[in-house]
Amino acid sequence: MHVTSGLFIFKPIMLTLMTDDINATKSSIPFISRLPFRVEYGEKFNQYIYPITVHTYTAVFAHVFATIAVDGLYYCLIQHACGMFSIIGYTLENIGKNNDDIFDAKQTKIQDSNYNKTLYCLRRHLLVIEFTEHIESLFTKIFLINLNLNMIAGSFTGIQVLMNLEKSPKDTAGPITIYLAQFLHLFLHFWQAQFLLDYSVLPYESICRANWYDASRRCQKLLLLIMNRTTSPCKITAGKIVILSIESFATVNIKWYCYLYKLYCYNSSLPRDFFIS
Repeated sequence: MHVTSGLFIFKPIMLTLMTDDINATKSSIPFISRLPFRVEYGEKFNQYIYPITVHTYTAVFAHVFATIAVDGLYYCLIQHACGMFSIIGYTLENIGKNNDDIFDAKQTKIQDSNYNKTLYCLRRHLLVIEFTEHIESLFTKIFLINLNLNMIAGSFTGIQVLMNLEKSPKDTAGPITIYLAQFLHLFLHFWQAQFLLDYSVLPYESICRANWYDASRRCQKLLLLIMNRTTSPCKITAGKIVILSIESFATVNIKWYCYLYKLYCYNSSLPRDFFIS
């Protein structure tokens, strides 16, 4: 995000440095073109040039820092949940491996260490699942809005690139930079959600690798409860509609690329039959 914001303001800074005249209002390069984005202040623009400049550059960095703060919270919460699933999986994988070749199927609950460990894992597993549900409820609406805005903005960016591709290729650098930022931003959201999908089924795999046959009957029943819950992995969704994963990310981008490709074929010199196919 910082690299993108740096590239976004790099062009106006270079235009400012290349200006020979100190008086910005009489420079050969319009001052409004040396701002990160277009602003409308009417007749008072020349009167408040420098406060407007400070405001626009501050707005760019404020937006970047706000995005990093929200995304950083999301990444930390996901990684914490994945770490808890890993701890539970590691504990379950060692069930039945410390029996010292002595197996007693009728030992009491207090003496049954495997049962106590499994009960602890069951309780922690339910807490982690509840924690992931809170994460999903917190970010599901945000991701739905973000996904729609990224698709709309990406489409406009692609159209802008196609329009300037043959006229002025140098003007495509800005839209491409913005699109790459949107692409990476969206990819990181789906990538972290894929981590949660993979780690949420880790307890099931750990139980399969454990010596569950050396555990007591009551312990095996608890293991079955955990395995039954892990058959429905924890997931992050966008508005309860799209499950965030690498597979869904590829599907969304393939459809978007197909749309831009057909649009390019429609506006290019390719035959009409090729576009329909």
